[in-house]
Amino acid sequence: MKKIIIAALTTLVYYNSISAQNLTITNVHVKKNTELKELVFTIEVSGLAGATTPTAIGMLDGAPVLGYVFPTTLNSTDVGFNNTTGIVALALTSHPDFDDTPLWDENVDANYANDGIIWHPHWVLLENNSSVPGGLAVKATTSLSILPPTNPGMPMYMDSPGFPVVTTGNKITCTVPFSRVSNNVNFNYDGVTALMKVNTSNMMLPMLGVYNVYSVASGSLTLPYSVGNHSCDTLFIDVTTSTGIIGLINPELVTIYPNPSASQVSLEVSSGLISGTHKVEIKNLFGTTVYQAPITSTSTTIPVSSIGSIGTYILNIVEISSSTVKGSKKLIIN
Repeated sequence: MKKIIIAALTTLVYYNSISAQNLTITNVHVKKNTELKELVFTIEVSGLAGATTPTAIGMLDGAPVLGYVFPTTLNSTDVGFNNTTGIVALALTSHPDFDDTPLWDENVDANYANDGIIWHPHWVLLENNSSVPGGLAVKATTSLSILPPTNPGMPMYMDSPGFPVVTTGNKITCTVPFSRVSNNVNFNYDGVTALMKVNTSNMMLPMLGVYNVYSVASGSLTLPYSVGNHSCDTLFIDVTTSTGIIGLINPELVTIYPNPSASQVSLEVSSGLISGTHKVEIKNLFGTTVYQAPITSTSTTIPVSSIGSIGTYILNIVEISSSTVKGSKKLIIN
């Protein structure tokens, strides 16, 4: 399995808590629509997907690019590039300073050069790059490189395929025909939100590098999820006192994967929940507790055999002292 190693994860300085929630991933999934022969890529966040966009700086050099990104184990040739190394990613992006989709009029105003801020997709090829804070960059092309005819004409592995992108509530979704991935519909993926920046003045830096990584679905960018079968679920547990502000401020996180699961369920828990004050509790649909254990580690693996047979369960995070359920997720055993 391909892995992405991030040299440094930097923290976004949010203007407010709402921006933070709009970029904090709670779930990611890629599903097959076999009737229409399409892949449906979806990232869910704790706020409103796509509601936060970059602020224009008035020039291309240094222009910010926000992205909801799906790194995958697809091959470069699956999306129209030549056979080369790198991580193929579907990036849903917004950038108000330039337009890199000359064939598409996303805001439908008959001007094909003014809608970079509208969320739109790119295939990109990522590689490790220690010269930028996020540790990743879009790979530069050479004279021997092959790009699809829908590429925007920039000297890097980037395509502007024109797939539809829809934001609805906490979800941002992009549909991709099977044929546009060479019918390779069995691959692994992850979900990331990130800030990238354009560089046109410093030859020592990549043209498009990653400068901030805000949220990673798996927590470690190991691309653990498979198409149509497994996804990640994240619980946001508010263990703080009320601040009077709507939404969770500095919530504790519990990442549950894979879900559905056939062998084991893994939990990644933030440090604020491992003091023994909370427990994992799993109930069947009749309300019977089938598994419970205190949370004492940031990583826990629960064998399916400890839960029960195939079916649907409810996983709760419970405050032990008060027996209060702080968060719940549906868990499917298949």
